[in-house]
Amino acid sequence: MYVCVCFVSLSSPIYSEPLTPPSNPSLSPGNSPMREGPFEKPTLPAPSEWSEFLRASNSKVERELAQLKMSDPEQRELYEAARLVQTAFHKYKGRPLREQQEVATAVIQRCYRKYKQLTWIALKYALYKKMTQAAILIQSKFRSYHEQKKFQQSRRAAVLIQQCYRSYRKFGRLRPHRRAATAAKVHSLLTKRQDQAAHKIMRFLRRCRHRYSPTATSLPTGHAIHPLPETLLIQM
Repeated sequence: MYVCVCFVSLSSPIYSEPLTPPSNPSLSPGNSPMREGPFEKPTLPAPSEWSEFLRASNSKVERELAQLKMSDPEQRELYEAARLVQTAFHKYKGRPLREQQEVATAVIQRCYRKYKQLTWIALKYALYKKMTQAAILIQSKFRSYHEQKKFQQSRRAAVLIQQCYRSYRKFGRLRPHRRAATAAKVHSLLTKRQDQAAHKIMRFLRRCRHRYSPTATSLPTGHAIHPLPETLLIQM
């Protein structure tokens, strides 16, 4: 919809005519007594003439203004056209601002994503560094514990070896005395056993000698007396 705005100027045909009413030439300022003679003193028109002149001029202006009035449909159409013009102007004026806002929004979003990415990378690096330090600490503690345990085992083994070696040396020094004591014990044991055996044999021979002595009064028939061996008699 195109809106055509008309500006009325004073040079238009509406205002081309003089504002004085032509119907009564006697009331015009040109017909006043001021122009009767060139050397006469000018006189002002009467107030009644001026009031009639102004009234006629006002009535003509009112008629012309009444002709400029628009009807309701025309006013409505003009209002709609003005509203459309204002809307289009606001859109045209707000387009650069909206474009700037879109560009600023895109820049802010890109910067925020970059900041978030860098923050996440920094956080991951900090966590990785912390985990690495923890792993190094655990490894060093485990190595020190393992070395300490190994050293304690070696120390216990060395102490045990030293104890065994000392006991071995001590036993080697005391071995001759132990051998002599052991031999003495064995000899005494053998002597004791021999003595016990000899006593048993002597008791047995005494019994036999007492049983087969010549003083025995009665002997069973058919039994001969056998003499004892000389060795046994000598031992007795």
